[in-house]
Amino acid sequence: MSEPTYTEYGTLAEYTAQSEPTHFDDRTFRDEWQNEVYAEAYAHFRDRGYRRITDFGCGSGFKLVKYFPAPTTIGIEIEPSLSHVRAQYPDREWRSGEELVHSLRDAEMIITSDVIEHLPDPGALLQAFADSPAEFFVISTPALELLAERKMSPRLGPPANPSHIREWTTDEFHKFVSQYLRVTAQKITNIPQCTQMIFARKK
Repeated sequence: MSEPTYTEYGTLAEYTAQSEPTHFDDRTFRDEWQNEVYAEAYAHFRDRGYRRITDFGCGSGFKLVKYFPAPTTIGIEIEPSLSHVRAQYPDREWRSGEELVHSLRDAEMIITSDVIEHLPDPGALLQAFADSPAEFFVISTPALELLAERKMSPRLGPPANPSHIREWTTDEFHKFVSQYLRVTAQKITNIPQCTQMIFARKK
């Protein structure tokens, strides 16, 4: 039996990505999803003594503000969410995701929670992380094997969620992230929500 082949994004060669994804607007969401990801990220932030946390794709900003005290936070978003968080939390710092490299210019620790599956070129994001001054990374995304087991998304795509471009099994995601960063830990954080999380450092 031949060895499986993979795309540059870590998915199986026969995997079909979403060709015309819809934009996901999470301005109305609070902590219904990925709450535990932020809780664990804050524990690492506190224990390691970091001064600043950069949240790439912070959505409504609710979880970032909930767990991390001002003025330690930098939230990164695109419109219309960017204008929303600036109006909702004017005492916090918010930056545009359209200026990726500049927005990460002074990052110490980066969290990106269930964002990478929405990106056309997730490798570009991980490369920007690797090139940034940040030391520690928290990255979450749905675990495709759990989604497939529950018939919530097909194993070979395209994703059932119309705003997801691609999804990864835990093994695939580990291999993909490892191309850019040194993965130090990985686990399923929420079985009902099928959430996987990786901790990583610079290579």
